[in-house]
Amino acid sequence: MRPADGPVPGLRVTNSGEELLELILEPYGSDHWMRPGETFVIWALTAEDVGLFEVAHEPGAITVWAPSHAFVGDEDGNEIDCGHHRPPPSGPFRLRLP
Repeated sequence: MRPADGPVPGLRVTNSGEELLELILEPYGSDHWMRPGETFVIWALTAEDVGLFEVAHEPGAITVWAPSHAFVGDEDGNEIDCGHHRPPPSGPFRLRLP
């Protein structure tokens, strides 16, 4: 395979639950919160990396490990910022994150 001319959709993730679902992209540690019914796509910069994602699931969160540079985007390739739909902190002593 040769490198792609641009980002390549590598992994589609849909929140089919009824509550927010945290999608974490490693090794960057970026968090992206999915509302019920929302679909995000992990985009790779090369076609060679598409089949190399590793996925771990735990209650309320999915972690995706990318082998090289990747980003979370919508189905059209528009990047979704870290902290997308992040819930506000709970408790009186928590700092608000950007």
